[in-house]
Amino acid sequence: MALARGNLGNVTAVGAGTSTAVYTVGSGKTAYIKAMLLHNLSTSSIQNARIHVVPNSGGSAGSAGSITQVARIGVGTDDTFFFEPAYPISLTATNDTLVVENEGSAEAYALNVIVLGDKEA
Repeated sequence: MALARGNLGNVTAVGAGTSTAVYTVGSGKTAYIKAMLLHNLSTSSIQNARIHVVPNSGGSAGSAGSITQVARIGVGTDDTFFFEPAYPISLTATNDTLVVENEGSAEAYALNVIVLGDKEA
């Protein structure tokens, strides 16, 4: 199995008060999430983010909820947080997803997220 190393996509903006899939496993592939960078665009308020590892639901993308949450992170004003689990998070089935929820209110700013790791080439 050959692995493509590096970032697992482009920067994804997660708007205030929304949940966004920042990575979804392709058909018949496996991905290993090694780290995520979360950047708070606000210069005036802390943004809280929830990270969810969501298994597929009958082959389709599943839904993020309290049972899928693995972390809650407060990202300081105009700051970047580096989330790095001790072991990579394995996403092994088609449509398994990594979801970030931005808890900010409507007037808050977005969080920019990039996922780093390996995937089957």
